[in-house]
Amino acid sequence: MRNLSIDRINEAYYGDLGTDFSKKTRERINWIVTHVEGDRILDIGCSQGITAILLGREGKKVDGIDISDESINYAVKDLKNEHDSVQKAVTFRVANFMTDVDINLDYDTVLLTEVLEHISDPDEFLRKIRKHIKPDGKLVVTVPFGINDFIDHKRTYYYSLLVEHLSTYFHIESVDYLGKWVGVICKASSQGNDSLYSKQAIRQLEEAFQKVEREYKDQLEHYIRDNHLYKKHSEILQKKEPLLDELKLSFIEKEEYIRQLQIETVELLNREEEALKDAIAKSDKITELNRQISELEHRYNVLRRSRFGRIQIKYWSLKKKIAGRGKK
Repeated sequence: MRNLSIDRINEAYYGDLGTDFSKKTRERINWIVTHVEGDRILDIGCSQGITAILLGREGKKVDGIDISDESINYAVKDLKNEHDSVQKAVTFRVANFMTDVDINLDYDTVLLTEVLEHISDPDEFLRKIRKHIKPDGKLVVTVPFGINDFIDHKRTYYYSLLVEHLSTYFHIESVDYLGKWVGVICKASSQGNDSLYSKQAIRQLEEAFQKVEREYKDQLEHYIRDNHLYKKHSEILQKKEPLLDELKLSFIEKEEYIRQLQIETVELLNREEEALKDAIAKSDKITELNRQISELEHRYNVLRRSRFGRIQIKYWSLKKKIAGRGKK
């Protein structure tokens, strides 16, 4: 099966995709979990499996299915880090809800979170879900609230279209707005729906719009402020460009001056090194001459102390005198 674009819900829940997104994701998932009833749960489009695992920790028996190989592989790997009791309570498998024939028919609660907006035929999909829930069971639905231009989204949900789809097969107990998502609690009962367009429903919708609009407005003001600061800094930099050019030129000149000093220093060191080598060579010669003189002095002293040496010294002294008289 071809891997689909993975929904990184576990990473968002644990804060790997940013603090603000993590907070919103936790609030939505916690809302889902708190509305689950019964012990047998089906999580359709379970993604990376965080909701199923959280329910498994509470002792619920959860079957998680998703059409994405990559999502299920991630969920299975994440499940292995849980306690044995959670691993026994939760199962994950790749499955297409509309064509799979091995799905049980008696779930207490079915989760349909961020799935319905992907379905091209929601009526048939919801009709099939009804068959897999107990007569008094529950359906928990969440969808993006308003425009969310994901490549695989088939439609945009606000209020009317969502309750129209759900109310055909379920009794709608409540509609809650979760920031940029909307959550609906449904019962699989024969009880009809009361007026879906009550004053309270309209007021909730308006408050949700106001909250989302306020968030977008704050973001827009933030972007405008950042853009203003960017332009201001750009203008300051443009005004300082001549000074920066002058400083750059001065810096280049100083770099060249330092380079010349380095060259002259190296040349001076080379001359001093040659002079030092010459002085060492002369010192070595003087040392050698001193050694030779010392050796001659030693030999002379040895010779003078010996009998033969004294005779020889007198001989040479006498010969020197004779030579001197001959010159006169």
